[in-house]
Amino acid sequence: MTAPTEAPPRPQGDSPPADRRASVWTAAGVAVVLAVVLMWIWIFSGAAKKTNPDWVTDRGWAERAEDTCAATQEVVDERAAPAGRQSAAERADAIDESTEDLEAMLADLRDPLPDSAADREVVEPWLADWEQLLDDRRTFADAVRRNPDAQFYTEEKFNDGLDSVIETFANVNEIFSCAPAGDVG
Repeated sequence: MTAPTEAPPRPQGDSPPADRRASVWTAAGVAVVLAVVLMWIWIFSGAAKKTNPDWVTDRGWAERAEDTCAATQEVVDERAAPAGRQSAAERADAIDESTEDLEAMLADLRDPLPDSAADREVVEPWLADWEQLLDDRRTFADAVRRNPDAQFYTEEKFNDGLDSVIETFANVNEIFSCAPAGDVG
């Protein structure tokens, strides 16, 4: 019978392969946690912010637009207040009158347009959306004359109602009064 032989002694500093794998996973975990922490620091620092492509840089135009729209919306809101007590013909007439006020508002917003070409590139389509919405309002007023329970419908753009698209642009540019009037919804 032979005596069992012992394995040669391991030099100091060598670690078994299992310990090496554990340290690789530990290093990977620390790296992932560090990456997540750095990502959140970057996000909260504001470095990730991008300007909305619909942002109008001509803030003078935006301020004039807000003032113009606020004055128009006040008139439209006053006219819409008695809507529940009006006949269908009176309500349709009120919608038509408000639509005329909104047309005048759009004319004021167009004269003058923002200074830069980039601003005009986003404002002009928004004004065109408003024009379509005014056409939809006229169609609705005619429908109310025929049927007092008529529903307001508008074109869709970007898979959303045109009124919502117009409101989003107004909110992005902090011209909140330039959102569509709520008298037809």
